[in-house]
Order: sequence, then structure tokens, then C-alpha cells
Amino acid sequence: MAFVRKKVKTFKWPVKVEEPSSTNSGQFEQSEFIATFKRIKASDLKGVESQEGTDILKQVLVGWEGINDEDGKAIEFSEEELENLSDDIDWLKSVLAAYTTTYAEVQSGN
Repeated sequence: MAFVRKKVKTFKWPVKVEEPSSTNSGQFEQSEFIATFKRIKASDLKGVESQEGTDILKQVLVGWEGINDEDGKAIEFSEEELENLSDDIDWLKSVLAAYTTTYAEVQSGN
């Protein structure tokens, strides 16, 4: 298969969110959704490490599937919803880990 150079590249990646259980003391609950990330240039990747989490997500997170509100209604991706969810430390940490893990594996030769 030939490599196709695209001006804007995106990829979908599963994000596992672990948060302390509200019902089981000392345990975590896990949920999952699919994030759509924008690939950034290699030259920009180093600068990302020094930025705040929300600022990074504004650059790289361009969509999601499988995020619902408490009533089970799908939450559509928007900058406002991204800001709202970014205030949840467990969610923010999980999304950042999913994004950086994709590149950490590439850099380590896996």
C-alpha cells in the first residue's frame, strides 16, 4: 500500500477512563469512548509537553464517539463540551494518556 501524504491527518483511538468508584470503596470504575485525534507535526510534538492539558486537547482532540450525559443522551463534540469535560481530572488525564501513548509507542520502536 502506498503512503498517502494528507494535509490533515486524524485517527481514532480508544480512551479508557478510570475514576474512583462512588459505590465501592477503594476501587475504580472504568468506562471507554473513542476519541478522534488530529496528528500534529513532529516539530510541534516537543512543544506539547510543556503545555497545560486543556491547551493540548484543544490542539489535538477533534471529535469523539460514545460520551453520554447522565440521561444516556449522546454529547456531541464542541469546544464548549470539551471545556466542560476538561474540568474532570480523571477524564483529562485519561485522554492525554491515550494521545501520548500512541506516540510513545512509536518513539520506542514498537
